[in-house]
Amino acid sequence: MRVTALETFVLRAAPPEVYWGARTWSAGEGGELRNTFPVEARRRYLYSPTIDTVLVRIETEDQVAGWGECKAPVAAGATAAIVDELLAPLVVGSRLDEIAVTWERMYAGMRVRGHDAGFWLEALSGVDIALWDAWGRTLGQPVHALLGGAFRERVPVYASGIPATPDARERAGKLRAEGWTAVKVAIGLSVQDDIAAVRAVSEVFPRVFADAAGQYDVRQALYVGRALQEIGCGFFEMPIPPEHVDGYRQLAERLDVPIALDSLPGRLRALEYLRAGALHVLQPDVCRAGGITETMRIAALADAFGAQATPHVSIGSPVHFAASLSCAAAMPNLDIVEHWIGDNPLSVIAAAPPPRDGAREVIHRPGLGLDVDETKVRALAQ
Repeated sequence: MRVTALETFVLRAAPPEVYWGARTWSAGEGGELRNTFPVEARRRYLYSPTIDTVLVRIETEDQVAGWGECKAPVAAGATAAIVDELLAPLVVGSRLDEIAVTWERMYAGMRVRGHDAGFWLEALSGVDIALWDAWGRTLGQPVHALLGGAFRERVPVYASGIPATPDARERAGKLRAEGWTAVKVAIGLSVQDDIAAVRAVSEVFPRVFADAAGQYDVRQALYVGRALQEIGCGFFEMPIPPEHVDGYRQLAERLDVPIALDSLPGRLRALEYLRAGALHVLQPDVCRAGGITETMRIAALADAFGAQATPHVSIGSPVHFAASLSCAAAMPNLDIVEHWIGDNPLSVIAAAPPPRDGAREVIHRPGLGLDVDETKVRALAQ
């Protein structure tokens, strides 16, 4: 049960509509930001014009293949190079039944150089997911069973996302008609417009969440947060830049709306927020936060501090969604999971049951439960 091969695939595909995050916070043309403070140079993010990701395929000596995905919305080639040049030599030859040991070897590989987040952890995440998929397939068990079992058969999901633009209510109406029961609004454009958009969407949906992507300072976040709690917003995601842990503590202490954060590169960073009483909802992204191994550790930490776990997804392939679903099924402190509502050009690589009535059915097939079409992956690969 040793890993005999590891391969990466850089996927890029053009969506029919610009990704909602890029439409809101992009450093390129088309960003909607209208606030004048904080200074714009601190609030523009890099987005690719295509939907990009990196898939990882491992193979064992028993000819079992496992698939994983690295979060790589930009510079996917850099992520793939990290896997190929640095992680693959640590993984090929490792035992499949020692996933935690392999995780520690990978994580330690660049510790002496200060790499504990970003590209390094995103690359590691894809390898870890592939190992879990292969281990589940080897044993004939779904990943959630290997994690201790599923707490639920249907995982609640919310539609992600609607930019806080004048047509927000119209977009919300269309999603509600399609059967969605919860939705997230991308805010951070301007304080008053953001509040108005969330209020308009809340007239359509019983559950509404808001993601500011770190666009505000503490003062602005307090102002918007008070309005969101009056509206009954489910959580307030990344209200300020994630580096400001004490700012998150101030918001958590002074607001009733739950404070959430998706930019969590691992359990040690999550622990820093939890010890400060700075978060109510932790949103680990399985393809960014260290894979299935570390995502479940983050969820367990959150549970120990009385916080919820709400996996972050945003964009990615069906592998990302399946890995998130596997984790979500096994989390006792789960609230709801993100689900991108865009027309996903990467969905062609594997068929997965779509959400129905605001939830996704837990998959009970071995591994992640996906049949990845390797021919299509190779055809899409750059």
